[in-house]
Amino acid sequence: MNGTSTGDNGTSTGDDAKDILLAKASTGARIKALRIKHGLTQRGLADRAHVSYSLLTKFESGARPASADLVAACARALGTSEELLAGRYRTVTGDDRLLSLMAPIRAALDLFDLPPNEDVRPRPLRDLTASVKQVNRLAQAARYELMAATLPGLLQELHTATHYFSGSEQQTVWALLAEAARCGHSVGIALGLNDLSVVALQTMDWAAARAGDQGVGLRAVREYLRVTAYLRIRDYETCWRLNAAGLAHLDGTDDRTPGALVARGQLHLGASIIAAYTGDQDLMLEHLAQADLIASRTGEQTEQFWLGFGPTNVAVHRVMALGAAGEHGHAVDAAEGLRFPRGWLPTRVGHHYLDLARALRWMNRPDQALEALLAAREAAPGQARRHPLARDTITGLVRSVRRRSDVLAEYAAWVGV
Repeated sequence: MNGTSTGDNGTSTGDDAKDILLAKASTGARIKALRIKHGLTQRGLADRAHVSYSLLTKFESGARPASADLVAACARALGTSEELLAGRYRTVTGDDRLLSLMAPIRAALDLFDLPPNEDVRPRPLRDLTASVKQVNRLAQAARYELMAATLPGLLQELHTATHYFSGSEQQTVWALLAEAARCGHSVGIALGLNDLSVVALQTMDWAAARAGDQGVGLRAVREYLRVTAYLRIRDYETCWRLNAAGLAHLDGTDDRTPGALVARGQLHLGASIIAAYTGDQDLMLEHLAQADLIASRTGEQTEQFWLGFGPTNVAVHRVMALGAAGEHGHAVDAAEGLRFPRGWLPTRVGHHYLDLARALRWMNRPDQALEALLAAREAAPGQARRHPLARDTITGLVRSVRRRSDVLAEYAAWVGV
């Protein structure tokens, strides 16, 4: 999250003051506070995180600084992100207002086991389809406030619609419900609300399982989306398990199964990033090649599962993977001449420029890195303001340059660094 705390109903809890103090504390103090909050002893956390008990006690007391590996291990064990546990980021102005919109989304996602709201009369299928497209467009443009204002009502309407329609139309509504639930993950992962992301993806899978053939690809994509949270805390073993689970959903499918080919291609792209982070460049290139073959068959599929899969996405994942593997010069070369199709997803464009900025910073090309960050902000401001890559890169630039330009200082202030 962003340094503030909200209860299940979205209102501030009595722990706000503690959270503010915690945000200013050392990393060791944060580990200790969160360990106690989870009811763990030092020995219990050490066992769960697979770290040295004696080192953990020294980190908590401040006798030794916390290493990146220990922070990552404790983050996994405590169910939080490495960035937040390390206290690297301050609150982003304006997110408190957005956070207040999350409680209705969380409730709408959580209550599908209850009977539908009889006061809701669902619209025709074509109108529901258009509304689901609209909230996904907003999510993929990182326009979260507009999306959050309409998503809870749409989720309730779709839930009710599953009881009104029958046959293939009912399966279509289940698929639409899965696509709409996915938006809860989009905003949850952006705000660091892992609990919201989890319940959104659980609901997505629950609905997709009832959508017949239309839900097979959605269930595979759900596993791909789950990987994103575990990549952030470097839990690569779990990433591989989820990737395999996604592919297992596609067993026995062919080109006639809606979206199966796109889902398979995107899972290959996800696997290329996991392989890059784990240092297996041969496997990384193998998965990129498999995705490239599939993309040559599908062409650009911007709105299929809202992944932007196609030749362009393979190209941007090549840049991402090379950067993740530490091949920053090759990443910059791979980005040369890349052009985006008209109407391509803003968050995909923005993420590409964030990846490029990271590579340029590591190549000690700060002016070009800042230009890439500005391009990311132009493409998807809501993403560029919150994404860990943006914050990592701007923090590195601020620390490395001798004199901050006005543009660099403004960008750093904008993201809260």
